[in-house]
Amino acid sequence: MESINTLKGYDKVSDQENQIHHHHHSPLPKPSSFSRKTLIATVSVVSLLLILAVVALTAGVFTHPPPHHSSASLKSICAVTRYPETCFNALSSSLNESDSKLNPESILELSLRVAVKNLSNLSISFRSINDMPEDAAVGDCVKLYTDALSQLNDSITEIEKEKKKGGNWLAKEVVGDVKTWISAAMTDGETCSDGIEEMGTIVGNEIKKEMEMANQMMSISLAIVSQMKKLLLILH
Repeated sequence: MESINTLKGYDKVSDQENQIHHHHHSPLPKPSSFSRKTLIATVSVVSLLLILAVVALTAGVFTHPPPHHSSASLKSICAVTRYPETCFNALSSSLNESDSKLNPESILELSLRVAVKNLSNLSISFRSINDMPEDAAVGDCVKLYTDALSQLNDSITEIEKEKKKGGNWLAKEVVGDVKTWISAAMTDGETCSDGIEEMGTIVGNEIKKEMEMANQMMSISLAIVSQMKKLLLILH
């Protein structure tokens, strides 16, 4: 109230001075109460928004969810492979986010399916450049990757068939079959790479990347099935 009275006093003095020295001019207008209220309201709103922003940021820091357990489990599985980073990156994007704990058997199947996808892409890529009959290496790669694809599909089919029967399929000879099939598929891939190099065949960088990825994924699948019993003990 004191500041308002001061302003009123100032107004009176100003009016008197205007009347004495500038009697032919109209008095100065008084400060508008509307603009003062608007200013106060604006400051209040800005202050409230700042407080809310700080509260939201603080809440975000303390409520940030911890790393998903599935990520930790996947890292444990991928750690037994020669290519843990490729393993994690390739498989994490295909995981169901609702999984709180991973099953090593389902991860094995997932790794095989990713490898199958890689081999399918390679088979298509080599067919697309198989327009030079004199280049035997390219034709050989088409056949090799078709055979490798069959080996991996047989692995997936056998695992699924045994799981439907129930029981511990890991104790059966199917594990040995799967390891043999994956190893044979890897040999097919290596034979293709060796043939391309020996013949001096020029293939695009994209195909080279696909070949490297396929080889790594097959190696990852072989490592997981080979270490399955150990992984079950760690994660169960």
